Amino acid sequence: MDLRISIIIGLYDANTDTHKIKNTIESTLSQKNDIKTEILVCADVVSEKVKSFLSEYDNIEKVKVFYTSERRGRGGAFNLGLRKSFDGDTKEGDWICFLNAGDTLDPSFIKKLLKKAEENKETDVVGCADNTDESDMNSDVFREALSMEDYDKKALLTVNPGSMESKIYKKNIFWDNGLWFPENLLFEKSGIGRLALLCAKNFEYVAEKLYFFDEDKTSDITEDDLYDRLDVMSFFLEECYKREFLEEFPEEVESACIDDMYMKTLFTYIAITPAKKRKQTFLKMLQESMEDCFPEFETNPYYYEKYDDDIKDLVELHMASPNKFLKATMKMDAL
Repeated sequence: MDLRISIIIGLYDANTDTHKIKNTIESTLSQKNDIKTEILVCADVVSEKVKSFLSEYDNIEKVKVFYTSERRGRGGAFNLGLRKSFDGDTKEGDWICFLNAGDTLDPSFIKKLLKKAEENKETDVVGCADNTDESDMNSDVFREALSMEDYDKKALLTVNPGSMESKIYKKNIFWDNGLWFPENLLFEKSGIGRLALLCAKNFEYVAEKLYFFDEDKTSDITEDDLYDRLDVMSFFLEECYKREFLEEFPEEVESACIDDMYMKTLFTYIAITPAKKRKQTFLKMLQESMEDCFPEFETNPYYYEKYDDDIKDLVELHMASPNKFLKATMKMDAL
C-alpha cells in the first residue's frame, strides 16, 4: 500500500511566538521516514509578523501554508487543513494527524506509528504516549483496550480517549463520516477526538513518548472561555445523538459530558475566579445545563468510580443549591 500522511498544524491569533511555531514545523520536517508527507500549516487571523515568518517556508516542497478567509478560530484552521488534505483522491492509505503550535514530535513519530498500523492492515487509529501527567494512566487504558471486543473497546475509549494530538488517523474516518471541528470555539478538539474513536473500527497503540506538548504554555482561561467548553460539548452531544452513539453508549457519552462539560468547567471556574468575583448566575447556569441534559448523572457508574467522596459532596451541594456551593467554596478559600 502506498502510505501517505498529512500533518496539519493549526494556528490562530493567540499563536504569536514564531520560535515555538518554528520548533513545531521543524519537528515535522525532521521525521525519519520514507513515507510521502505533506505539512499543512493552516492559520486563522495571525499577525503580519507570523505571516512574514511563515513565508520563509514557501520554497520547501513538503510545506504548504494556508490562511482562512475570515476569523474561524483554531477549529477553522484545522478544518481548512482537512479540506486541503482532501483535495484530489483520498485513498485508503492516507493518514492524518493534528498539531498545536508549540508542540513537537519525536523524529520517529510517523515511522513508528505507521509501522504499528502496517502490522494490522485493518487499523485506522494509532496512538502513542506523550509528556503529560496523565500519559502513564492513558497507556494502561490503551493497553487494556487492545485486548477487548469492539463494543467494550469503544466504550472504554469514549470515557478515556487520551489526547487527540498524540494519534494518527485514517483520513477516511473524517471524510466518510463528515467529521469537522467546531469553529470559533476554544477546546475545539474536545468531542471530535472521541467522535473519531467512535467512528473508527480498529485501534493500535505505541507505548513510547513520541508526542510532546508545549510545557511552557501558560493558561489564561477566562470565565467567557468556559462557555466555549459548554458549547463544544453540546456539539459533541448533538453529534452523538445524530449518529446514534448516545443510544449505543449512553453511560459512556454521559460520562464524557460529565467530565468535559461539567466537572472541568465547574472546578476550573473556581480555580481561576477570585472568591469575591464568583457569580451565582454562572453556577446556576451550569447547574441547569446538567439538569437539562443529564438529570441523574450522579448515578453514572463512571462518575461514581472516578471521583472521590469530597468532590462528589461538592457536586451534590452545587446541584442542590448553587448559592450554598458558592458560600462553601468562599469559606474554603478563606481557610
